[in-house]
Amino acid sequence: MTIGKAKAKPFLFLVFMVCKLGATQAIGALPALEFGMGFAYARTKVESAATGYHHGWNVSADANWLFRISLEDENLIKAKAEKETSSRVNIIFSPGLHAQYITMSASNWLPDGSRYRAWSSIGLGPELNLGLEFTNSTTMHKNGFLFSMAYLASFSNYTQTTLYSAYNSWFLKVSWNARIDNGAAFFAALPLEYAFRADGNSLLSGLVIGMRYEF
Repeated sequence: MTIGKAKAKPFLFLVFMVCKLGATQAIGALPALEFGMGFAYARTKVESAATGYHHGWNVSADANWLFRISLEDENLIKAKAEKETSSRVNIIFSPGLHAQYITMSASNWLPDGSRYRAWSSIGLGPELNLGLEFTNSTTMHKNGFLFSMAYLASFSNYTQTTLYSAYNSWFLKVSWNARIDNGAAFFAALPLEYAFRADGNSLLSGLVIGMRYEF
């Protein structure tokens, strides 16, 4: 009986969470596309050479299904409207796909006299976005912060060679979004990627700006 009760606790907790979310108001679910580009910086460590530092460019595209959820029920929203309270906070949940193209220049000359060759890569993988959105119901102005996580598979080529490789990486991104039209929004993001390359590891960071459109 004790084992049965222990197993029942996680189940009851899940039931409680589902009921709690069921009491919330789902504002909507929309497909969204995002396109951005910006500066990229990489730190590459290999066993046969000193750490190399690169800089280059990053172009990215995201296709997501955007869910907005408000924890306020309809009665509370109506009460705020009567009091002319115009602000609302929404939870953002957005699964989708992330694709990117990165091109790097050759590193600076290293202390041991070597130089790590430049490369370019194309990456694709599933992505999950979580965040908060602040809405002004009077002007319909929206801005918010998103935290994104993805696991990417990349195909790369060393510049001016026929050497190709494939590698996996963890991708994290923090972004700020500001709505500028009914469906369009501007965003600025700070991406961070840790790549498990064949000859070592690369830590990539940068700054990306772009546009997001919700259909």
